[in-house]
Amino acid sequence: MVIGIKADKEITVNSIRIEVKPFEESMNETIDVVRRIEKGEKIKLNKIVFNNVETLRSILTTERVKVLHCIKEKKPSSIYKLAKMLDRNWGIVAKDVELLSNLGIVKLEKREKPKEVIRPIVNFNKMDINVTI
Repeated sequence: MVIGIKADKEITVNSIRIEVKPFEESMNETIDVVRRIEKGEKIKLNKIVFNNVETLRSILTTERVKVLHCIKEKKPSSIYKLAKMLDRNWGIVAKDVELLSNLGIVKLEKREKPKEVIRPIVNFNKMDINVTI
């Protein structure tokens, strides 16, 4: 996913693609992408692939989708403020945000002054979820 911050303005992509497909199919696509990169092609990857629906469900829980929605709509200035908006424990919300950040679904903007604050950002409007049957 290609996301960035320019001159304090957020760049928003329309959607993020999430796929559930068998491991072998995913690996074949990965090999194809590597070959294309070796040929010098520039590749934009804006999707996340899970091997099965259970893994997808364990990541995109109802509470984490609420976290994403709150970040997108209310634009909290910190994870602490996000937790307050959601009326949830800060530590649990922080773990949810960290997981979503590691997947590339949430961007984290760190500010050092006057004290360290981490602002979560969601730069897409919708998730397109595709499941291979």
